[in-house]
This record gives sequence, C-alpha cells and structure tokens, in this order.
Amino acid sequence: MTKSWTKKHNSEFLDVDPGNARFRVSRKAFTCPDVFQREMDNLLKKSWIFLGHDSEVPNNGDYIVRTILDANLIFTRTRNGDIRAFYNSCPHRGAQICRDTKGSRKMFTCPYHGWTFNNADGELVSQAAPYGYPDDFNEGQLYNLHQIARLENRGGFWFVNFDKDAISLNDYLGAAGDRIDMLEEHSEKGLEIINGCHEYYIKANYKLMCENSYDGYHLNVTHASYVDYMKDMTKGLPPQVPSGKSRSFGNGHSGFEFEIQAGRPIAQWLPIWGEDAKLVIDEKKEELLKRVGEERGEFIANVHRNMVIFPATVMNDQQSILIRSLLPVSENETIVRAWAFGPADEEELLRDIRLQCVLSFLGPGGFATPDDVEMLELCQRGYETSPIEWNDISKGFEKGECSLEGENDAFNELQMRAYWTRYDEIMSA
Repeated sequence: MTKSWTKKHNSEFLDVDPGNARFRVSRKAFTCPDVFQREMDNLLKKSWIFLGHDSEVPNNGDYIVRTILDANLIFTRTRNGDIRAFYNSCPHRGAQICRDTKGSRKMFTCPYHGWTFNNADGELVSQAAPYGYPDDFNEGQLYNLHQIARLENRGGFWFVNFDKDAISLNDYLGAAGDRIDMLEEHSEKGLEIINGCHEYYIKANYKLMCENSYDGYHLNVTHASYVDYMKDMTKGLPPQVPSGKSRSFGNGHSGFEFEIQAGRPIAQWLPIWGEDAKLVIDEKKEELLKRVGEERGEFIANVHRNMVIFPATVMNDQQSILIRSLLPVSENETIVRAWAFGPADEEELLRDIRLQCVLSFLGPGGFATPDDVEMLELCQRGYETSPIEWNDISKGFEKGECSLEGENDAFNELQMRAYWTRYDEIMSA
C-alpha cells in the first residue's frame, strides 16, 4: 500500500499533486452506475462487511435474516452454539427458506417442497417426498444449505466476505482491530445490542456516509443546534478546548478521536446527570482502570472515537456506541442499518443515560442524523446537477510529501485520503 504521496498521481478517481498540496476525488465515484457495479464486483464483495453481533442470536437455534449487498443470509447460532451464515435459498428450487426476519429453529424447512436442513452445517436431513432420488443423491453435499464463503469475528462483531480467498479478518483489520477490542472492553461481560436494529434510507452514495462519519470539520456548522445544546449539558464543568487526532490504521481503515467533555456512560460524568450518576460512573471508571490499565482505561473513558472499517462499516464510540452498516442500493441510494450497543451488565441508571445520549445525537431522530442525511443528499444532488468533476480533500495535505500513516489533527482530512487511496488502489488495479 502507498505509505505517502510524493509524486503526482492521476487516475480515473484521484488527482493528487503533492507539490501543490492538492488531493482531489472524482465525483464519478459517486454518480456513475458502471463504477457502482465495478465496486460491487471488485471491492465490496471482496471486503469484510459487518453482518451482526453475538448478542443478536444469544440462544442456540436463534436466527436473523439479513441482506448483505445483494445476498439474503440466515445469521444463526447453531444447536451446538456455533455461529453460521447460510444463503436464504433452498438448493432444490431456490425458494427463500426463512420468511420471518428472526426466530428460533433447530431445523430449517423450505416452505415450497418441504426439504429440511439442520442448523449446524446446513445438511439436508429429510425431504417431504424422497422417492425417485438415488441413495447417493446428496453425495458431495450439493444439496446442503450453502454457507457464505467467509465468516469471522472480532470481539463478538461478525463480518462476512464473499471471496473465499480473502485474507483473514484480523489481518484485514490490522491496527483497527484494537479499536474494536476497546468497544468490548467497556465491560467485563462484553456488549449487547439495545432494542434491536433500525434502518433508514438516504438518497446518496454510501461513501458520502463514510466521509461524513469521521469528518470533524462540519460539526459547528451542520450541527450548530447540537453545539448549543451541549453548552447547557456541560454547565458546571471548566471550559475546555476540544483536541483530537485523525488516524489511519492501514488498509483504508481510519477515523478521528476527540478528547471532549460530552459525557460517556463509560466513564465520563456530566453535572446535569446528577450526583447519583456520578457515584455509579466513578465506580465504573475505577473498575475499568483496574481491569485494562490506567492509560488504556483513561483513553476508553475520555476519548470519543469514530472509525470507518473500509469500505462500508461505521463504528461510533461517542456519547454511546452506535454501529452502522452501509448497504449500497445503487450509485445514489443507500440503506443504513444501525445498532445501539451497551455493556451487557450495565446498571439501569447508566442504561437510561446511554439511551438519552443515543436519542439526542446519533439516533434516527437526534440532532446529528437528520442534519447529516440532508447534507449528504444535498451533495448527491449537487454532483448530479453540475459540471464540476472533482471534490477537494486537501485539508492538512502537506506540500512535497503527504503521509498516509499515523495521525494528524482531527480537523484535517488524513482519514479520508487514506480511504480514497485504498479505494483507488483496488478500483484502478
């Protein structure tokens, strides 16, 4: 992978000129149907995409039906306690086997002809009308449920890859894997999803949501009402100048990390939450520091983090934890699937605070999400109705040589340049 830009680079997607500190991205990447199809074939289907979390299928036999890219999958915990992902299509005549979005089954039975499969490995175990087939009919397991090519997890977060030859998830994540570990470390008992999953639709390219998710530059303008709201929320605390860094973790994964007094149930108290909450949060922080060490614990407690796992998974660890999986529909349409997380053993008082934090900012009706959706759709319409060919992502680009490793000021755009460099490497190969 390119570690830094030292020479001019012109491709279908990038215009990079280190001598003039310029880094531009072609708007074609957001608007061209042909590019979108190439992304599906060459990038998205060969990358690790977030599928779901352990806590969504807590009991043996539990399953969820979920679409990833253009595949409908059964995400299940088997009767043996293992996690599997099967294509939701009968190998006989193709009918979708599970019609409900979730449930619990020891066996999966096709509603069309009654073929039945176990949930451990998808083996065909019976047929409603088995006569007429030879004894070795299923030799080679052609008629078992088909599993996704690759299914792996990090800290209870399960990812799929449609490419059987893909590198392992841990190798793919690289340094970003440690930030996922920090999510799980919010509690000794791990995390759980709170109140299921919600989805919403935006009339914009999925990569706009990636850019927006770790763009610290738009906060004071786009979310001015939230900034005013937080002034009231932080009354009683000494004034603080927010500080932070943008980071590149390699393989296109990147994010920004802010040290700001915006409150975190793990474990940063705000006066408006009251003294009872302070006692609980102080205890939580003491336990955290003892369990993971003081330096790591202080980082988890005080630093708000947004990270994009290339190319289409967003992990927000801010006032609460929200994971977004971006489902590209077309070059200008995206379905956003979002889950709120909290510690599995969280006290009722902190869970209430966490839910208030989700609702106030990252939730579908919070201060942030409606504002962001409007901006992304404005961008998409601007791309499609003007002759301008390039977007500028040059903020923080240093003349002569621009590194794509390490860190930079959070209000710069290292994280986006890291994403687009990896995108260009794959799409231009």
